[in-house]
Amino acid sequence: MGYNFKLVSSLEKIFFKDKIYSEHTCGSMLKNEIYSFQLAGTFHDNEHLEAFCQLEIESALKDCIHVYRIGYVPSLFPCLIEKFSDDDFITKTPGLFPDPLYEIKDGKLRLIPEQQRCFWFTVEPDGNFPGGIYPIKLNIYDDKHHLIKALVFTLEIIDLELPKQELLCTGWFHGDCLATLHHTEILSDSYFELTEKYLKVYRKFGHNMILTPIFTPPLDTDIGGERPTNQLVDVKMSNGKYSFQFSNLKKWISLCLKCGIEYFEISHLFTQWGAYHAPKIMAEVDGVYKRIFGWETDSLSEEYREFLNAFIPQLKAFLCEEGIYGKCLFHVSDEPAPEHEMQYKCAREILCKHIEEDQLFDALSEYSFYEKNIIKRPVVPADHIQTFIENDVQHLWAYYCCCQGKDVANRFMAMPSYRNRILGYQLYKYRIEGFLQWGFNFWFSGKSKYVINPYIDTSAGECFPSGDAFVVYPLNEDNEVVCSLRLYVFNEGLQDLRALKLLESLTNRNAVEAMLDAICGFGEYPRESDYIIHLRESINQKLKSCI
Repeated sequence: MGYNFKLVSSLEKIFFKDKIYSEHTCGSMLKNEIYSFQLAGTFHDNEHLEAFCQLEIESALKDCIHVYRIGYVPSLFPCLIEKFSDDDFITKTPGLFPDPLYEIKDGKLRLIPEQQRCFWFTVEPDGNFPGGIYPIKLNIYDDKHHLIKALVFTLEIIDLELPKQELLCTGWFHGDCLATLHHTEILSDSYFELTEKYLKVYRKFGHNMILTPIFTPPLDTDIGGERPTNQLVDVKMSNGKYSFQFSNLKKWISLCLKCGIEYFEISHLFTQWGAYHAPKIMAEVDGVYKRIFGWETDSLSEEYREFLNAFIPQLKAFLCEEGIYGKCLFHVSDEPAPEHEMQYKCAREILCKHIEEDQLFDALSEYSFYEKNIIKRPVVPADHIQTFIENDVQHLWAYYCCCQGKDVANRFMAMPSYRNRILGYQLYKYRIEGFLQWGFNFWFSGKSKYVINPYIDTSAGECFPSGDAFVVYPLNEDNEVVCSLRLYVFNEGLQDLRALKLLESLTNRNAVEAMLDAICGFGEYPRESDYIIHLRESINQKLKSCI
């Protein structure tokens, strides 16, 4: 029976077959970061079906080290067609991909003969350890407690802390997906308890703004179809007069603030694909609970205008009472195209009667919308953002989704991890104010036609490249959220951004930007893990010299 173990960086994706990976045995971090590395292991044997090795960790950091088994999930749809993808994928062939992380609490590492398996380590000192060198010794024993291998990862903690994240970051949080998959009634006590578990993970990994469903968000829904009602504001209509009740919204805001969320993204008040309709809005009308607006509603109709003119001032007053109105941004409609310009403009004008222009923001690709002052806070896909950068657009946001598979950063399962992490450096270099991604936990098929099992279907019914729709998995048997390795790598990018900000505060912007000369745009950057690892180490050493 022969064993082979190797330490590798967090930027490798380890598949079943042996290949040559660069060994990674040392690194550095600031006191309040999360540092990750991996242990790849194989064993060769013709008699046994499996082997259980026992891991024992010797380190002063032992109590803040977590170990995970990396699971593998199927992808039938790794990427889009050639028009929307480049050659910088690990593979474009359907198969099994490493992604979910299952925590190992008993130290047992399970290996299968002739298969490479991998384990993910995180070090989370949470600011509780002073600067210094901390060896992490990994002793691996066989089932007879014979030492198979001893490896040492040397971690330096630098005696500084990352500053607070300035970047506004939202990943669309789909409460209806949580409730449907966990068989929980939306807005019930158990729903809010469930939501809290996910919100804590959401915040831990750099998200500080939350999509807030005042009404069921009109997103990813087939025209004429509808998603489960997910509406935080209660509406009543009696004798032709509207009244509004905000108790569930207040509960939502309190829970989000408790979990560390600071900013609120008010869900879209007009439908996708042109702002032609109203979102699904439920109300009690003369004692009967029913839908009063939806796909059947002309968004510019007098009826819907009257509703918004009654609702928005009361919503605004409530948000002001809660002390968060200044930390709210409002959506009109998602991704308007040039042919929707007049419709979008008219919809926007309805909201601008009550909401300041600079608190409206939306995803859009067309520079003309900004140029014509139709929207002041554009959220631009990474493959369209260069025009906005060249024109020095202020309050510029970036996003990526299923169509950003060519040249730019993204976090599809089939992409190498450096394409995920490079984003942090780009956000810094181009002074991006915010980042949006649509799928923190979208566990429906495309157009929300049916619920999926994300452990089996990773592409929303083969509608989006695997990994586009979610970065977390449903609760495990221990009632804990299962994170993906892509979420950890995404957070590493956000940590890189904060480290750059810290270095800038201790030196100057020009000196920091000079370190990023190899990044020449959102589509031009070094395509290698070593570049990012060495760059971050250089940043850390410069920070260390500033102490």
